[in-house]
Amino acid sequence: MSDLIERGVPEGYKVEVFDGRVIMTPQSPEQDWTVSDVKDAVKAAGIVRERVFGDVLITFPGENDAAPDLTIVGFDAERRKNSYSCLDVLAVLEVPSEPEDEKDYVRNVRKYGRFGIDHYLIADPFKKAVTLMSEPQASGYGRVVEIPYGEPVTFTLATGERVEIDTSTFPTRDV
Repeated sequence: MSDLIERGVPEGYKVEVFDGRVIMTPQSPEQDWTVSDVKDAVKAAGIVRERVFGDVLITFPGENDAAPDLTIVGFDAERRKNSYSCLDVLAVLEVPSEPEDEKDYVRNVRKYGRFGIDHYLIADPFKKAVTLMSEPQASGYGRVVEIPYGEPVTFTLATGERVEIDTSTFPTRDV
């Protein structure tokens, strides 16, 4: 691990500490393209780039921090050095690196719901669908809808901003 720290993270990899484990995941082209398409949709909704970012540290009090693939924060979000508080987060998008990724489908659902993140989207290139979660609660989310790629995904942020994502260009991966 100290060798990794000295040399730095290899280009194209994302490193996270999750449940006491160091997870190093290569970024796939599908992940990058999907995040880019969602960023374009968020910008088209009139949300300024200062409120939308990817792989930026989000702090969770008393828990492991996270760096979601894409995060949307509120108008008054306060940047703390190079991170934001989970209390400022309105929506998160994750793109799984592997089928049925436990981190995205189980642990993040519980964590993001427990901390009141209004919308959690999983754009899954293996399932070829977006799972849109809302109505956060202590154990996860009260409302879960799966939308096949090709159909639009629409949600409204707590700020009143409505985001519509065209999923017809989302890339897919075979298992």
